[in-house]
Amino acid sequence: MVRKRDLIIAVLITFCLTATLFLVKSTRSQTLGQYDPWLDVNEDGKILIEDVAWVAKAFGTSGDPIRNVNVTNPRAITVEKELNISTSFLSGKGLNWTDSFATGGYDRMFVSAAIIDVSDRAESFVYVGLYGANWIWGMINGTYVETETPANDSNNQLSIGWSYDEYQFIQLPVSGVHSAEYAIEAAQCKLGFRAASSLSGGWVLLHVSVYLTVGTTSPPAVQDTYVTNWPYIQPDPAYDSYSLPVPINASVTNGNGWGSMEVSIGGYSRMFVKMIEVVNASYQGVPITTTVSLSDVDWSLQGSFESVPSGVLNATYNGTYLPVYSSQIPPEFKTRNYSCRLWFNISSGAISGWVEFYVRVYLRNE
Repeated sequence: MVRKRDLIIAVLITFCLTATLFLVKSTRSQTLGQYDPWLDVNEDGKILIEDVAWVAKAFGTSGDPIRNVNVTNPRAITVEKELNISTSFLSGKGLNWTDSFATGGYDRMFVSAAIIDVSDRAESFVYVGLYGANWIWGMINGTYVETETPANDSNNQLSIGWSYDEYQFIQLPVSGVHSAEYAIEAAQCKLGFRAASSLSGGWVLLHVSVYLTVGTTSPPAVQDTYVTNWPYIQPDPAYDSYSLPVPINASVTNGNGWGSMEVSIGGYSRMFVKMIEVVNASYQGVPITTTVSLSDVDWSLQGSFESVPSGVLNATYNGTYLPVYSSQIPPEFKTRNYSCRLWFNISSGAISGWVEFYVRVYLRNE
């Protein structure tokens, strides 16, 4: 005789089995998942029971989750080089090469460069041109095998010119407008540059930037711009005129005179006139006093002529020792344009003559 309790248990078991069957049918009706290469353990392009077996075999284990992978498309990198080149008068025979650098794994190279210093800033001009690329293939019988790709067409030519203008502050660094493009030919490369100048000797310091990339025939936009500063070479404030060699020569007539100079501000927001340095005069050893004072700043805009009181910055020569310097705290000006002109008043006990002086300017951003 079947007891009531056994009947209830049998009904419950039947219900559970029926529900399980419906669940299996519902699961099988779902859409199959997409192929995931991370689930393909043996990397054969298929996810089969072998892959499941490998996972089951490692079930319960633990370790470092970092995966070792081979990168087949490396990201672009930039290689920075500095090069000192001896200059040769007008001929461009001054030639020097960068250290070799690795190019393996990349297929395009873009080269840009900037003149960051010259031996004599009183020169009228300095010219630097890319001579070519030397590809280093390796060593055979103790000798490195190299081939050269000259810079002889519009794609791989690069030139930088700098000239001195007596009416403006000399702005360095200055770069070429465009970058040179090369197809990578070997695992290593070095670059040659020629330099010429208006003087018979000297040197030029060049900063070379090499952009290595894969699968492109166009340089990045940043390679096609003028270089305004190299932060690790010219820390903020980015421009200091202390090394300028050319003084202002001002005539004195009836005890008075004036002199001026133009400052190329180049995007800086603050200008400090650091110092007036009187270095020479038409008289020496005579007890006559001559004072050079900053008098005005002309921002080259209508209504932007800024007067400066005579006591703000001045230097006085009393006829004895040279040079003499201004001793005041450098006045600060908020810039209003891309350039300005500084005016200086000369007041002298001499009826006529001349005085030479330097002006040091400090440019920075807020």
